[in-house]
Amino acid sequence: MYKMKGADAMTLHGHTRIELTDVHTGAVEVVESDNLITNAVSDIFNGYGGSLNKAMLLWRGDQGYTNAPKDLVTMFYGGLLLYDTPLGSDPATLFAPAGAGVVGTAMAGQVNATKNTVRGSANLTETKIDPWSGVVTYVYEFATSQANGVIGSVCLTHPMGAYYSEMIDAPDAASCNADRLGFGGALGGDQLLTGLLAKTTYPTDEKGVLLYADPEADEAVAGYLNADEGVLELRHHALGLKTLDLFRRDPTGLWDSLRSTDTLNVGDFLQVDSSAGEDYCRICFDAETDKIYLVSAPEVDYIDAMGVVKIREYDRKTLAAKDYTVPNNTGVDLQSFISENRGTPLNGTVYGGSLYMVQDQAEQIYRFPLTDPTDVQAVTMHGDDMAYLSDAHDGRLYCYYRTRAVVLNTGKNELFSCEAAGYDNTTSGFSTTAPVLGEPLTPLRRYYGDSRIRTERVLRANYLATINDLPKSVEKTADKTMKVIYTLRRGG
Repeated sequence: MYKMKGADAMTLHGHTRIELTDVHTGAVEVVESDNLITNAVSDIFNGYGGSLNKAMLLWRGDQGYTNAPKDLVTMFYGGLLLYDTPLGSDPATLFAPAGAGVVGTAMAGQVNATKNTVRGSANLTETKIDPWSGVVTYVYEFATSQANGVIGSVCLTHPMGAYYSEMIDAPDAASCNADRLGFGGALGGDQLLTGLLAKTTYPTDEKGVLLYADPEADEAVAGYLNADEGVLELRHHALGLKTLDLFRRDPTGLWDSLRSTDTLNVGDFLQVDSSAGEDYCRICFDAETDKIYLVSAPEVDYIDAMGVVKIREYDRKTLAAKDYTVPNNTGVDLQSFISENRGTPLNGTVYGGSLYMVQDQAEQIYRFPLTDPTDVQAVTMHGDDMAYLSDAHDGRLYCYYRTRAVVLNTGKNELFSCEAAGYDNTTSGFSTTAPVLGEPLTPLRRYYGDSRIRTERVLRANYLATINDLPKSVEKTADKTMKVIYTLRRGG
């Protein structure tokens, strides 16, 4: 059940039937179960502090998704995600936890003609969509080579969520916009936020880096580091979702959104002493731990065994600080440049209580848990690499390259690839997200365009719209084909 503000509650009922057919004997194994409707779609409709323009969201075709289905049920429930473990019965579970493996995916209305052995195909004949009667039946099929493994949970998601399989050496995909399903510029706050963002490089530009938006407080917070003066500023800007101060625009048409500034002395913390010192510093925010991090690398070409990375952690609400020192005990040299320049490097990222650093002149990623920085962990790379960070949430870090994405699953400590390609290029750089507090489904996307850093509201497409933990796990093998029949109907 989900309820939109200003609208009646709508109850959905879902049922899953899985048919596994042995290609040698013809024997059919059937497992059936009702599902849980999560809060995901409700949260999407009620997002951005209740200020989401539903008319534009519902259908203006501006989601950056040219093949978007015309019926709304399929737009939000038309993708399939199969996981190797049960995901639970809490409707507040919006994403699969780290460590839950993606066994199979599929997209309503699309047949998989690629070499992807995780994604199956929609059965275009048996799929029935009847919005007027309030019943849709999605039928997905998997060949003997597809979705092999143990299946513990069957979930519906956004159609584009089918591109988020986690594979070793996933086949290239055409750029599919999976990283930038937008709600239109009017909802992105671009006009208000663009003025407070740096034009080219953060955090060296005087305007700093957007850390997060807070709809409840109706503000956005940017961090600016002045390494010469040893000062970190956290600048609170009016977001303009709930109130608009008419006096914040002057007679020349310029917008002054700055409300207040927290000034923090970090001179004794930094490891830099030149005018280019900001290149070796990084400001980042982890919404899941509610911590702001200032990272300081030594001002050298590379970090050898004698070097350390320093981290100052701030509680977002109280600004109480805690320091960590991370020694380079990897046995190799690490990259020292950690500042942002159009794109956000993975190097120097703090997420989930760990610092991520990359080997100098190589692609190997190392993970340093802050609770024990000496317990360095090399990420299993599977021959891939991850230079930039596009998004981080629910135990996974993502980078959307031109032809496919890479996913660092922190639960498995492995780097996988998938088809969720982006549209980065040498002019625009790589986009990245800024969290919106309390709204994990719809962050802000920061990207470089028109000679400035811009923002727009985007949707994380691999959410869990439904969760159906099977009464018993089933195993799909290369001796079996599989059909998944998922019915959604209006009413309980």
